[in-house]
Order: sequence, then structure tokens, then C-alpha cells
Amino acid sequence: MSRYLSNLEIIKRSLLILVFLTCCPPAYAITSAADVKDIGVDEKLGSYIPLDLTFRDEHGNPVKLNGFFHDGKPVILTLNYYECPLLCTYVLNGILDVVNKLDSLSLGRDFRIVTVSFNPSETPELARKKAANYLKELKNTQPSQRDWHFLTGDEEDTSALAQAVGFRYKKDGNQFAHPSVVVILTPQGEISRYFYGIQYQPKDLWLALLEASKGEIGSSKILNQILLYCYHFDPVGKKYALQALNIVKAGGVVTLLCVGGLLTYLWRNEKKRTNGGLKP
Repeated sequence: MSRYLSNLEIIKRSLLILVFLTCCPPAYAITSAADVKDIGVDEKLGSYIPLDLTFRDEHGNPVKLNGFFHDGKPVILTLNYYECPLLCTYVLNGILDVVNKLDSLSLGRDFRIVTVSFNPSETPELARKKAANYLKELKNTQPSQRDWHFLTGDEEDTSALAQAVGFRYKKDGNQFAHPSVVVILTPQGEISRYFYGIQYQPKDLWLALLEASKGEIGSSKILNQILLYCYHFDPVGKKYALQALNIVKAGGVVTLLCVGGLLTYLWRNEKKRTNGGLKP
């Protein structure tokens, strides 16, 4: 009986593993152990992307990257390809989800998104179809403010952009093996942050965009500066966390200001009372 149960348990565990491997897509597909070194991300924080690269927009019109960096808005950059059967769709779905959850920042008004296909064989028609699928799902955004662009380009320009951000991928049959990453760029095209995976936290994206713009976007620039002072980016956990020492410093400054204001108020009242008592 115990042997029967043991075999049954083995079968159940095997089925669970099979279901997991079938339903949960890997971060990227690889065909051999030798391919691992060719796929990944080499972070290049502080470097600038080449803004003179030329791509084609959803309508086939040539556009230079510098056209997306002209008005002081940070840019969310993603490198995907439109016929990707799994991972790229999950990445774009994750971006759509987190953008729809942002309350204090608005796509178009405060930032824009640029998605570039790294597959040089893809056409503007594919980009247009992909754009239509995602733009219609954006919430709290007017049609004129749906500043999410889907680009295609030739191999020279797409490879140059991928190299500039440290994005390493490899052709695998008819598909591509590649990492899942979102790159935050400053309004000048400087690489500010990387986010990995397929799900992104609204707080982290919000703070990353504030950081990239140096707090110059959003409705309250003073509050933005305070938040950037109190939060710092954890390079290990890849998320923002409260900086305890800065909070203590900020609290001390606020306390000093309050005490100073109170003393000034009391001194002025005392001076008025004294001057009033000296009058004949």
C-alpha cells in the first residue's frame, strides 16, 4: 500500500511540474547552455542612447528618436517584437496595467512610452495593429494624449539602440530569445533606471519617472522633491524604499522650522504687548 501511494505521489508531482512548465512562460527561451551568455541585460546607467537613430512609426513615416525627447518628458522605452508568442505580450500587458494604475501622473501630459521592435523584418502594419490593441485599453487618457508609440526599423538602427541600453538577444529559429526589461530614460535620453519582469509596481514607476525628470513633472513639484529625498532605489531588490536617515533629517528640518516659527510668533506678540504698554 505504501509503495502504491509513493508511486501515486510521484505521478502527481510530475503532473504539477508539467503544468507549471506549460503555463508559466520563462523569462526567455534558450536552445542550449551556450546561449545563456548571449541573452540578458548589461545595465548602462548614466549612458545616453543615440537620439539620431531613425525608425518608422505605425504609419510607415520615418521618425528620429530625438523627436520623442524635445519637451522635458521622461520616456519609458521597451524593446520587443510584435509577433512574439509569449514574453513581449506579457511585458506590454504589464506596462498597460501599471500605467492605468498611475494616479498622479498621466501618459502624454507627464511622460511617454516608446516601444521599438528589434526584429528588422517586422513592418509598420504589424506595429499599427499592436498599437491599436493597446491604445484602446488605456484608461483616464484622452485620445489626443495617448502618447505611446510603436516603431519598427532596420537591423542597423535596432541593433544600435539595443546595444546602447545593454539589451542582448538572439535569434532562435523563427523567434527571438530575449530578456524582459523596461528602461526609464530622462528627457535628454540618459538611461535612468531598469525594471525587470512582466509586472511593475505603480509606486516604483511613479518614483522612477519623478527621478528621471528631477521632480519636474506632476502637479506638485515641491512634494516631488520631498519624495525623491525620502526614497532611494534599492539596486538589489530593484524597487524604491524609504531612506530612514533622510526621513530623520527631513523631520529635524521640519521641527526646527516649526520651533523657529513659534518663537518668532511669540517674540512678535511680546514686542507688540511691550510697545503697547509703553504708550502714554
